[in-house]
Amino acid sequence: MAAKKITLRCDVPVRDIVCCAIRDYARAAYPQGGSECAQVARYTLLELADEINTGINDESHAVEISRRPRAMVRAAFEYYFNRLDDTGGATSSRQRQLFDELLGEQPLTLAELQAAAEQDRAG
Repeated sequence: MAAKKITLRCDVPVRDIVCCAIRDYARAAYPQGGSECAQVARYTLLELADEINTGINDESHAVEISRRPRAMVRAAFEYYFNRLDDTGGATSSRQRQLFDELLGEQPLTLAELQAAAEQDRAG
């Protein structure tokens, strides 16, 4: 049986990006006043962002979350990087890969993310 939880391991600056991506996606994809299902998805994502924000801090760089909203979190990352690419005129393929690996329980630090951003800019 597959594990029902996944562990996100990252530092606080990456946590801030994760939470921002999830919240922005929740508000864009599931605006207030939508269907009951959409409101449940919105609530789930916003609560998840709060859970991650609380769980990852200066003392703890890991938090266990439910595997269930994983596809929505992946979509949130996609939305975040699509917007980043649109405003920056570049691609973020290496950064996207790191966030996918984060969902695969690989740790991620701001230094690694910055190095990936440099790689993306260099082509």
